Amino acid sequence: MQQVKGIARSIVDKLVKRTNDLSQGRNAGCFGFIDDKGYISSISEIVDGGLSGIPLRILLGKLVRIKNNSILEGIRQLPPNAVFITTRPGKTGLITDVSGVDFFNLPIVSIGVKEAKNTGVAIIYPEPEFFNLATEAEKLNLATLATTTMEEEKEILRQSNELGFRFLDVGQELKVLDLPEAPHDQGKRTQVDWRLPRKQVNALDKTFAEKLVAKSMEIGQGREVAALGIVDSQGVVKPKGEIVYGGMGFVPARLLASSLVDITDKSLLLIYSEYVPEEAVIVHTHPGGTGVMHIGDAQAGPGTWGRPIIAIGHDKDGKIRGATVIEVTDQLFDLADEDEILSSRYFEAKTPEEEGEIRNRKFGIAQDYTGLCKPIELS
Repeated sequence: MQQVKGIARSIVDKLVKRTNDLSQGRNAGCFGFIDDKGYISSISEIVDGGLSGIPLRILLGKLVRIKNNSILEGIRQLPPNAVFITTRPGKTGLITDVSGVDFFNLPIVSIGVKEAKNTGVAIIYPEPEFFNLATEAEKLNLATLATTTMEEEKEILRQSNELGFRFLDVGQELKVLDLPEAPHDQGKRTQVDWRLPRKQVNALDKTFAEKLVAKSMEIGQGREVAALGIVDSQGVVKPKGEIVYGGMGFVPARLLASSLVDITDKSLLLIYSEYVPEEAVIVHTHPGGTGVMHIGDAQAGPGTWGRPIIAIGHDKDGKIRGATVIEVTDQLFDLADEDEILSSRYFEAKTPEEEGEIRNRKFGIAQDYTGLCKPIELS
């Protein structure tokens, strides 16, 4: 990975100013481009942060084709000299997290902003040791759910705190230099419109479903379990990966992928784009449910990774109540685009009525996502 020598002061100043103009604790972000001399001397259009930070689809859309594409497909189109830049209102530029570099597989630049001024700029590079730290963090995050005594839980919490100290050293300071800023078109765009094939799902292997529910019952406590399956030419999803344990309402992305591929030393981006098969389907349980999914399932599955997601609902006795799938469709991506736009418009509302309309539509989008659930048979 090419080491970045510095970033143009004018770029930092622009992002700090945008953050100050936004106020309300909102951040701003863009993609930067490393020039032939090793400096970040140009950027894409700056995007305002919304309710959940930087809207990734809007951000990617400034540079690549994101319409009707998943986040994964958008990131894969980024030029090889790209870096992700974001401000951190109310903080310094200190980087203590590897989730961004794991997700993008790009250098991440953090610009601290306090009292309307820049308080430091840091950078983190995609390195195998950081990806392995992310795996360790996922495991520890779930480990407390398996503890049976206070001493066991105390030990897990101790390990989590020790891991937190290791995260203090993942970033390094980046020099801010008086460099001439280059035009926006300095990004060397890829020529390939990288896309995953869209697979139709008609049924789920019954034995596969029963094994997942049995594991879900085994660990108890309402925890989800999951595995990656493969959809065949008839649209039937059959088992492929090992079953992994998740938490209450989620299964971490790295551990999910580890059910089928070796994730050691690999970023999430590379795992899901180069190692997880194109015909893979995410299959997980919904303890206490009927298999109906929500906006979170849609965004975590097809919205982010470009693969269908299946939920198997079961009762406390392990009886399967039903199964549904959310496939990769244009409608799903249209909803994702609208949701991000509304999150940005929320801050532009001038009256309670305007804000009410935005909130009501966001609730409606969540309902529309649930409407994408297609019941499937167990065969």
